[in-house]
Amino acid sequence: MNNGQPIIETQALTRKFKKTLAVDALDLSIQPGELFGLVGPDGAGKTTTLRLLAGLLDITSGTAHVAGYDLARQAESVKPKIGYMAQQFSLYGDLSVVENLLFFAELYDIRGAKFQERMERLLAFAKLTKFKDRRAGNLSGGMQKKLALACTLIHQPGIL
Repeated sequence: MNNGQPIIETQALTRKFKKTLAVDALDLSIQPGELFGLVGPDGAGKTTTLRLLAGLLDITSGTAHVAGYDLARQAESVKPKIGYMAQQFSLYGDLSVVENLLFFAELYDIRGAKFQERMERLLAFAKLTKFKDRRAGNLSGGMQKKLALACTLIHQPGIL
């Protein structure tokens, strides 16, 4: 999906929580391959914006398109295209590193040889190969973050 179309585009994107205006008429256009960061003080709406773009929150008003999908009508279609790792990513502490990866892979119907190849590549990338049988709850904080990133990447999303 390129043909000059933005991979993410919003117009007057707004999100309210009761009387609190969290995102106020955000206009944004991000091209495929572009590296983009949201920077601002606490409470500026960065996390809310990312959750909106990941299809995890409903839009109050305005429009947002991600990977060609209208988030107001097609939020579920966006989820396989995007990798979103929350600040407090929830791993399953009683599951091993491999079991956590398998759980997230199955959410995206990644199985068999495809899962095995991706898992091995991500374990090597995150330097978790020798810890693959360790329970996630027994990993250090940094290793848990690396596992969370591997789980976010297991379905090879085009947008991170």
